[in-house]
Amino acid sequence: MMVEWRIKSFEALTTQEFYDVAFERIRTFVVAQQRVYQEIDETDRVARHILGYQDGRLVAYARIFTEREHVTFGRVLTIPERRGQGLGRQLVAQIEAELHANFAGLPVSIEAQVDKQQFYEKFGYEAVGDVFLFNSTPHIRMDKAAL
Repeated sequence: MMVEWRIKSFEALTTQEFYDVAFERIRTFVVAQQRVYQEIDETDRVARHILGYQDGRLVAYARIFTEREHVTFGRVLTIPERRGQGLGRQLVAQIEAELHANFAGLPVSIEAQVDKQQFYEKFGYEAVGDVFLFNSTPHIRMDKAAL
């Protein structure tokens, strides 16, 4: 099944797209992971949003933004109903294409949930430092040289 990829600034998101993003992020990171935190935040206003749709439904999502002197991405998700179909790999390919196109020359540093560390290692990310808690969930910093 083909994925329609959309990459947009906050201002370019339609009301429906923003609803889809909020719904899936809250379902994934707050409800399923039983974490209470401010899921929609100020970063949304400055991030580039990558949305993957199949049959009119948001099935994959991430956001990219700069911090200090590096670029980062987060809120990476595929919906539970479509996991195990390669969407995560496709999403990272979209993220990396966006990094190369619009953030070339900047190092990449992410804060990955520890259980996703091996997934990101497949794309050349390396764990740096100790595990830390972010919104009650163990994370690890992972870096990759500039694209």
